[in-house]
Amino acid sequence: MLKKQPRRALLVTFIILPLILLTGISFRLYNSNLYEKLKLFSTILERIREDYVEKKSPEDLIEHAIKGVVSDLDPHTTYLTAEQFKKWNQSYEGYSGIGITFDIIKNKITIMSVINGGPSYKIGLLPGDRIIAINGKSAIGIKRDEVPLKLMGKKGTKVKVTIEREGWTQPKEFIITRGEVHLKSIPYAFMLKSGVGYIDIVRFSSTTGDELEKILRRLESKNLKYLIIDLRNNGGGYLDAAVKVVDKFLPGGKRIIYTKGRIPSSFREFFSTNRATHPLVPLVIMINRSSASASEIVAGSLQDWDRALILGETSFGKGLVQTQYRFKDGSALLMTTARYYTPTGRLIQRPYKNGDFENYFAEITNDSLRKKWERNPSRPSYRTQILKRKVYGGGGITPDIFLKSKNDTVSFIMRKMITSPKRLFFTFVEYHMKSHPWLKKDFNSFLQNYNPGKKTLRNFLHYIRKAGFKITNQKFIKNEKDIRFLLKQTIASKIWGDEARYKVQMLRDHELLEALKYLPKAEELLRRAYHYKRGK
Repeated sequence: MLKKQPRRALLVTFIILPLILLTGISFRLYNSNLYEKLKLFSTILERIREDYVEKKSPEDLIEHAIKGVVSDLDPHTTYLTAEQFKKWNQSYEGYSGIGITFDIIKNKITIMSVINGGPSYKIGLLPGDRIIAINGKSAIGIKRDEVPLKLMGKKGTKVKVTIEREGWTQPKEFIITRGEVHLKSIPYAFMLKSGVGYIDIVRFSSTTGDELEKILRRLESKNLKYLIIDLRNNGGGYLDAAVKVVDKFLPGGKRIIYTKGRIPSSFREFFSTNRATHPLVPLVIMINRSSASASEIVAGSLQDWDRALILGETSFGKGLVQTQYRFKDGSALLMTTARYYTPTGRLIQRPYKNGDFENYFAEITNDSLRKKWERNPSRPSYRTQILKRKVYGGGGITPDIFLKSKNDTVSFIMRKMITSPKRLFFTFVEYHMKSHPWLKKDFNSFLQNYNPGKKTLRNFLHYIRKAGFKITNQKFIKNEKDIRFLLKQTIASKIWGDEARYKVQMLRDHELLEALKYLPKAEELLRRAYHYKRGK
């Protein structure tokens, strides 16, 4: 969802009018037909409140009416209640808390990961720690929804937690000062191999530009020769963040994106600057059908300027500007006010029919519908800015090279094993590590060479059956490959953290492995468009 940075706004007229009418105030600014309809609306609300078979809250009725008003506009205009907006906004603006992810395992709050640099990280809490008391009161048996209410709070306030850790003879108490916790928009960035950098951007938030700047400098210090930016499954975020990302790869004075809407003020243009540009390196951008809005701005702009080779699938096709209107009660309207266009004039937004949103979203998951859309002969074509390569419009960003992902879906029994509330892989690995401390020696050796053996598999089968999980020998053997992989991934996470878990996951990332083969093509593109010559 494309979003302008949050701003305050007055409550829009079509929402407050029903409330005003309920108080008996009328407006001569509206014609008689509209006035009569609004009066009818208030009468219906009153009849429901007075006579309906069950008691209904007038506030809830009005909220449902508001949602009804916006539901037929377009697929992405939406109204969020105060609670919904607070949860939604945490992904982009952060929140105040102790900086962990958790699950409830054996009735105890179990820390699954600790956010780097957050309050819990600073005092030394670790994945696998159990929080058994909060502010002196037992947390054993606490419900999952109650945990954030206990641990989150205003910045600077304190919370006392009692921690149980494997190897400790008794629990220990810690006092944590709550702080601002920002979910990283770039959780993974490292050298895939000598000279090849990899950056995974999962959202475009208020911190994306600063995060990327630090990462680029770090990778450049390691003799960066090629760069892959992964935007797969990135649903978007702030427009300003997308512009800052593109700005780092284009010379100054290039139009990155522009917007057009119904009113003149909706026309805006965004240009690159010289001050943000980094040294040229061949660039590959990976997208898929779930890459949307801000991701499409980045991919489309860099494709139009022949600056990056785009690989993957045609992106989602979500190019609507969502302006935030925040209200006094904490709710918000995210309303479409314009559309986005790439530098060549391509409209990012995929066509839709008002109200027919089922087919709109089905096109993304249905391969035959996607192929029909992609092969539509009436799709407009454009020419890139420098090399005049043909690129396609009509919705979404079509890659320069299609990469077909392999189907890695797991079996039904594996899904049950993975999603078991007993967290079977996590808890087994905790037990397994006690007798296998040698696994901690070297991550690179572990990544390349380690594979759980038959004895480990037998122990795992015995462990999950003892925990009450039912599986036949035949089904276990049939799923051994997936079980070995998930055990390796969980061990990596337990010893070296979340980035190690992700690197293990990449061993199965067929698209990424395929993308590595196209780095020379990205270099050739850069050479032709920008007279690039790679130094020694």
